[in-house]
Amino acid sequence: MVLELEALINAHYHELNENDLQILSFIVNNKQSVHQMTITELAKLTLTSKSTVLRLTKKLGFSGYSEFKYSLRHEKTKEAQDLNTVKFVDLQRKDIETTKKLYSQTDIAPIVEALHQADRIFCYGTGWGQRDVLSNFRRSMVPVGKFPIVLSALKELEMASTTSVTSKDLVIFVSLSGDIIEVDKIMNVLTLKDIPILSITSFRNNQMASRATFNLYFQTTPVLVQNEEIYSFLPLYVTTDLLQRSYVDHVLFSTDKNN
Repeated sequence: MVLELEALINAHYHELNENDLQILSFIVNNKQSVHQMTITELAKLTLTSKSTVLRLTKKLGFSGYSEFKYSLRHEKTKEAQDLNTVKFVDLQRKDIETTKKLYSQTDIAPIVEALHQADRIFCYGTGWGQRDVLSNFRRSMVPVGKFPIVLSALKELEMASTTSVTSKDLVIFVSLSGDIIEVDKIMNVLTLKDIPILSITSFRNNQMASRATFNLYFQTTPVLVQNEEIYSFLPLYVTTDLLQRSYVDHVLFSTDKNN
């Protein structure tokens, strides 16, 4: 059985628990070394147990860890063979498809309800590209009566978290890695104040997602050009667009029910 790991994760996502996702996040980000590890080594590095790793491989459809490692090794071989032929355009299609699958497998109702109930929505992106996405999200929410506040600087976020934001608001964080030390400290403050948080990050285990009340994920594959990694933010636009559309559906159907 040789299948792409990300496809298996998508296919069995509803069966996976938090521990499973943490292990898989480690595997996805360390495929080159994981396919050479013993089950004991993997369990130790992911702070789990051999039985937990074994159960995970069976959830993904493998007979055991050996078959899983065999599949992972052959996947790496295929990736190496495809590196010289893959096109940036093809990566875009794959990333968007994966992003849409991740969204469809998320229980979106609590997130939409949090948007609806929030007195105010504060948004912070950890880079200029992320802030552009949030500005576009703000424009799309205005016609449905929501006016997200996009914070453009870390200092604004710090001030809002300590003086303005209340438990009746919602804070949205958008990040590529989800591991930003400065933001992590602010999230601690928000958590202590019982303020709902929505994180939107790439699909990997990260501090931001672990601290948030709600999580949305997107997939973007970097391409190395002249020793510089290039990321497309289009999948992130897709995620926020889907969120806005889900909110519009929520508003429309709620209105129909009330009538």
